[in-house]
Formats: sequence, C-alpha cells, structure tokens
Amino acid sequence: MRVIVADDEPNMLSSVGAFLKSESIEAILSPDGAKARTLLSEESFDAAVLDIRMPGLDGISLLRWIKDEGLALPVIMMSAHGDVRDAVEAMRLGATDYLVKPFDPDELAIRLKKAVRDRRLSADHEVSRRPSQAHVRMVGESAAVKEALRLIDRAGPTPSTVLITGESGTGKEVAARLVHDRSGRQGAFVAVNLGAVPENLLESELFGYEKGAFTGAVERKLGLFELADGGTLFLDEIGEMPAHMQVKILRAIQERKVMRLGGSQGVPVDARIVAATNRNLEAMVTEGTFREDLYYRVNVVRIHLPPLRERPGDAVALALHFVDSLAPTLGRKGVKLAGDALELISSYPFPGNVRELSNAVERALILADGDELRARDFQLGAGRLSPDTKASGPAGVPDFKTQTFLTADGMPRSIAEIEKLAILAALERNEGKREATATELGITRRTLLNKLNEYGYAD
Repeated sequence: MRVIVADDEPNMLSSVGAFLKSESIEAILSPDGAKARTLLSEESFDAAVLDIRMPGLDGISLLRWIKDEGLALPVIMMSAHGDVRDAVEAMRLGATDYLVKPFDPDELAIRLKKAVRDRRLSADHEVSRRPSQAHVRMVGESAAVKEALRLIDRAGPTPSTVLITGESGTGKEVAARLVHDRSGRQGAFVAVNLGAVPENLLESELFGYEKGAFTGAVERKLGLFELADGGTLFLDEIGEMPAHMQVKILRAIQERKVMRLGGSQGVPVDARIVAATNRNLEAMVTEGTFREDLYYRVNVVRIHLPPLRERPGDAVALALHFVDSLAPTLGRKGVKLAGDALELISSYPFPGNVRELSNAVERALILADGDELRARDFQLGAGRLSPDTKASGPAGVPDFKTQTFLTADGMPRSIAEIEKLAILAALERNEGKREATATELGITRRTLLNKLNEYGYAD
C-alpha cells in the first residue's frame, strides 16, 4: 500500500511516517498542501492522509481538488480538537474518515487499510454489477432455467437465505450473483469456496482476527463476513465445510454477529447468505456429516440448476452466447457456428457442464482457421483414450481404459460411468496429482477425493 501524508507539523509528519513504515505501508511525506497536490498529480497512491490546517493550500482545499480531478482514492483527514466542524465539512465533501489529534497511530493504520480494502471491493463490485458482463447472465430457454430465474426474482429482494444446488460447472455462482443483483443491497458480493480454503485458515478467513491473536497476526484483519456487511456472502461448496466450522457458521448466521479470533465481543454484521453445493446435503445430514440445524438454516429458498445434459437445448443457446461474448476478446468478431458444430453441441453430454462448454468455445475460437467454427475445432472429448489404449495408472490407481460413451456391446453408458471415466482420465493426465486434477475438472480437491473414495481409489 502506498499513501501520501501531508502535515505542516514536522514532528507529527515524521512520527506518522515512521509508524506507517513499521506497518509495511509506504508513506510519502509532504510538509504542505501544495507539494502534496504536485505529488498527487504526478504519482499514483492508494490513499491520502491530510491535515486540515496547513499554510497556503489547506486540507479542505486539497480535498476539493482531489474530488474535482476525479482521483479515485480514499482520503482521511486529521484535525485538532477545535477543527471538528471543519472535519465534518470534509466528510460532506467526500472524505472517507477523520481523526482528531492526538490519535493512536495504530488506529490510523487500521482505518487506512480498511478504507483501501473497501475501495477495492467497491470497484470490483461495480464491475460485477454491469449487465454486459457474462457472469451476471443466465442463458437458456429450458423450463429449468426459467424456474431458476423465477425463484431468483422472488427471493432476490428478500433477506432470506438461499441454497443453490447442482453439479460442478452448472453456474451456481452466476445464480448467486443474480440473487445479489436482485436484492438491491449496496454492499459487496463476496464469494468464498469453502472447499478450497485450508481447514486451519478457514476460521480466520471467515471471521477475521485481532492483532496479536496468534504468531504472525501483526494487524487486525477483517473476515469475509465483515467484508460482506451490507451485501452478500456467497458460501460456495458449503457441503465441504469441516464439522467444527459448521456450528460457528450457524451461530454467525443466527446471531448476525461474528467473533474475530482473539476478540472479546461479537461484531454485528448484515450479510445476506447465499450457499451452494454439488453434494447431497440431505444424505449428509442422514450420515451425520452435515448438521441438520445448519441445513434448515441455509435451505430456506432452494434453487436447483440441472446439468447441461438434461437441458440440451440450452447448450446451443449458451454456445451462441459464449461466441458473442468471447470472440471480440480474442479478435475473432463475426465468427459463426457451422451446422456440424451445432449438431455436436446439441448431442454432446458435457460432463463438465457450462464450464466445459465455455472452455470448448474458447478453444474453438483459438483453433478455427476461417469464419466458421466447425465440430473439429471444439475437440470435445479430446482427453479420452481410444478403446484399444491401455493406460498404466499412477501409484494407487489401477490400469483403466477411457472409452467412448458406449459400452463394448454398443449400449449407452450411465452418467455416473461417464463421470468416473472422465475423472480417472484427468487423474492419469496429471500423473496422479490430486490438486492439478481437481483444477482441470473445475472441482475442489475434497470433492475429487470423495469421488475417488467412492471408486475405491482412496489415498
């Protein structure tokens, strides 16, 4: 983080600069407003800290200049006791915060970091809300998509918790973002994949921690619940959450408060919860691996997204959408789908769902020579081995053959069999590396391990 500090008091300026440096914040010091204005016009900063009373160009005038120039950085004002009225005026003009001298320098560092973090989140959030962005559109004309959109429209404006279910790659985060967009909430959309965060870091990521809570906690850190205050917290893959965290998540949702690690009292938060999973939570409740009370807490409004193979008509609509949205970014404007490509897309089962289709379209746009995308350009199922090829699997995985979607006697394979073959083929391509395999498949490592357990290939 790089900030500019302007104050005409040399002792205050040097002490603030020294402290911020100790907090790993680069502080550029200015003894007056005029020099600060020159620096701001020539260099890039993440935030500004300005004294209200300075000779020549004072802090209020400099703040007006910053806003008039359209500089998108948070500004914290410093004032003496008698300048509080001026500080209020500064807030009216767009200052982010103010501190009354003398103040604890630790408080300045905390407010600076929060201001910069909030500004970055706000910028990311504004991008995510633009209707032209692909991730805030749900494409399809099937009854399933229409029902999902109907539920999103009904649930969006309410504060109720939403549970989105469906296989990996079906667009659960897209649906979650749409719920947030329909809510009208002004806070950020904050997403976390609970299966991707190491268990020993999950609590601090969600709830934050206080300075000194543990070795290495050199400053206060806000958790994702607090960052989503006033907005939406998307708990993706909630079925992957370890048991000891389930009760803490439940308490946070019920009490609308979080306790930072090392904290002594709860912090109120107003975060709307949207959860998603590709697992059968009802079965997990029966097995005792998912808390029943948490299940009922998150399963208030349920939105199910079926796999793409169950709504083949949507595959073509999605492919057309991805061509329109991806072609300009790849310099392929005007490219169309050929007839054989449309036939392939409408008949292929897409075990990786919408994510696999999007990747296939992008690959075709890169590989195609002319203005038409042909079936061969998509290379769907390119990772499958021929029926005659034997693969010697990595340690712990027996030999297997990845075949077509038909059995040896010409009968269609079940979806579960196709999924198993796809997973084992990916595992072989990645030489048994679980993390790389999960990344290629677009699933969490924990989900992959669960699948391998089902197949009897556990570590």
